[in-house]
Amino acid sequence: MKILAWARRGVQLLVVAGLCVLPWLNAAELRQISGSFFALDFFGIPFADPVGAAQVAATGFLPGERLLAGALISLALALVLGRVFCSWICPYGFFSELAHWARGRQGGAHVKEGRAFAGKALLLGAGLAAALVAGFPAMGIVSLPGELSLLPMLVWQGGDFWLLLGAVAVPLAALILELAVGKRLWCRFVCPQSVLLGAAAQCLPAKAPGLRIGWQAANCTCKGKAPCQQACSLELNPRRKGGPERRDCTHCGDCVNTCASYGKALEWRGVGRDR
Repeated sequence: MKILAWARRGVQLLVVAGLCVLPWLNAAELRQISGSFFALDFFGIPFADPVGAAQVAATGFLPGERLLAGALISLALALVLGRVFCSWICPYGFFSELAHWARGRQGGAHVKEGRAFAGKALLLGAGLAAALVAGFPAMGIVSLPGELSLLPMLVWQGGDFWLLLGAVAVPLAALILELAVGKRLWCRFVCPQSVLLGAAAQCLPAKAPGLRIGWQAANCTCKGKAPCQQACSLELNPRRKGGPERRDCTHCGDCVNTCASYGKALEWRGVGRDR
């Protein structure tokens, strides 16, 4: 399982490095991959931020064909694979994990079921209402994957100081706060993208094929606060029937890797049957 952990880190680093060189590659007419995490073209396949498409709809306009298709593809992937974007692709997620690691990966009590998600959903609703009133996608500034993916493009284009500061201010402030308190606050309680991706992940029927983390109570030998819970940077509780909630879990695999030394009660599953 540690191979999967190293593979995930490798993909995260490749994504960050790829975003940094993408404007230069596009300028050299290498356009197989272009755009940002607001709307990305990947070898002809459109991917888009579902929140961005929702904001366009909230302003009273029909999202463009590729924006709508990209949003639906992103949600379909979340339905089958869960929130893997958050743990494998999202540049802010990568830096947030680094900040958490720098504080010594201090675990805490697991998040109350549904409470963090409900709070994020309320914030998303408020953002969509703001987009409706303002007439433009007002939540773009708090789309941290999108903002960070735009930074190299702004540097390449010689964007003015205030434009660059606007793109980096919110991600930097969020990271500084997370580093100070040792908690992944943004991903747990704020991120609007995680609401729609999590909702899509939660819609997968129990026995339908799809990536999950399963918990086998009979194999669990831990008493009290389990190492798997301490390993989860989002402070979820993996020890529950069916494993951690797909709505909240990013499928990073940290709990599975830790559990491998304690009876192997957690495992990756392709279908949702509890054993």
